[in-house]
Amino acid sequence: MVTQLIKCSNNLALPPIEKKIFIDLDLKITQIKKHLRDEFNLDHTKFVIFFEDNTKWNRLNDSDIPSKFGFRGDIKQIDIKKQIDLTNFYKKFKKNSSEIINYPYGVLHVSQLDPETTKQKLVDVTNSFLQQALDDPSNVSFSIPSRGGDNIGFDEDSELVLLGKQKIARQFRNLSSVKSVQQLTELMKILHEQLNRGIHSAKRDIYYQAVNIFEKQDTSDSLIEDIGAMLQVTRSSMNVTASAKGNVVGHIEFEEQGNYKDCTKQGNSVQISPNIDDYTKMQSDAEFVLVIEKDAVFNRLSEDKFYNYVPSILVTAKGQPDMATRMFLKKINDELNLPILAIMDADVYGFEILRVYSVGSKALSFEAANLAVPNIQWLGLLPSDLREDSGFGIPKDTHIKMTKSDERRIKLLLDEEFVKRKPKWREQIEILLQDGIKAEIQALNAQDPQYITNHYLPRKLEEGDFI
Repeated sequence: MVTQLIKCSNNLALPPIEKKIFIDLDLKITQIKKHLRDEFNLDHTKFVIFFEDNTKWNRLNDSDIPSKFGFRGDIKQIDIKKQIDLTNFYKKFKKNSSEIINYPYGVLHVSQLDPETTKQKLVDVTNSFLQQALDDPSNVSFSIPSRGGDNIGFDEDSELVLLGKQKIARQFRNLSSVKSVQQLTELMKILHEQLNRGIHSAKRDIYYQAVNIFEKQDTSDSLIEDIGAMLQVTRSSMNVTASAKGNVVGHIEFEEQGNYKDCTKQGNSVQISPNIDDYTKMQSDAEFVLVIEKDAVFNRLSEDKFYNYVPSILVTAKGQPDMATRMFLKKINDELNLPILAIMDADVYGFEILRVYSVGSKALSFEAANLAVPNIQWLGLLPSDLREDSGFGIPKDTHIKMTKSDERRIKLLLDEEFVKRKPKWREQIEILLQDGIKAEIQALNAQDPQYITNHYLPRKLEEGDFI
């Protein structure tokens, strides 16, 4: 018999109850659970046990603990957590298979092409411009897809923000656009050179290759999007990499430039690569992906190893999503076919971030199909969760009064087509307006630092409370 004094935390309670109790490690798991049930008066409550490293003890079933894992004398702490039944989750959230999008007539979309094909497209556009210069020098121009608001719309079938086929002419002999043409051709030269050499550049690097011509980075950044739309290719097809700020942790494995990575065993989260082509051989046994707006909340869940509590993948872009994180999430969606849930602040900015993940942004409307995940579900923090009848007990002193600016932005959102297409999302936005309050995700942890891990997310998942 090996009896050991072990610190036990009952995380079903608020705040958690801690005791030091003697446990016979030669007992079966069912016997140890009965002992814990009696110690904490848990009656018929279903719970799971975790070691201090958040390894789920219940995976042992009735196996002998010491002989199975060799932990004799090594256990210092165990945690009791709620057993989550995902039946309602599965009923409500069926996996969405990735389907080929049938674009409506008159919509411009881009493709991911290999460097040689992209380079040839640049050459073809240049040759066409030169031929025009010979045939009709007074009207020679580049034909650029318009990225103005009147050429961008929401498509109900694909549920994406898409770009129309209206074009604008940038004429070489027009004084108002000749400088823009010079900048455009300089950028085309830079892109052709890096494609020819097989190298990649960030937008900032490209700007500094002709800083006196571009004058400011906003100019070169905008022209990169113009050329992508003109050639109908993705930014990555031109070997332009996105600045990366996102992180991932949890039940996902992949190879990155040939190096194997298991995101459950890294110790810390893995930074998402700016080059989506680096990722191959993705595998996962996760039940879902959780996209988290705030870095602090991501770190809380990562430290608590929530991804082991419920097998999952945690992703954050630390606020407004960068292109690399959106491409990574899209790749997970296409290759792993997992449900995707989002947890954002309960305010207009959190919803606008959710919108970018879901339907795409107007600035990159021509790349929406390569970046957006329309099947993403809004798990929290829902504005309705702030109400007293929600049962979450979020303290009122964490509520923030909405500003006039918030109200104006909400009213604009309510007029958008994609909001009208999602009545449950619209209802939550209207609650913001009706109640006049907002809150950050961290408001959940005002009751307890691990409330989101041990109470909020388990209840949300078990009830299938997402929209």
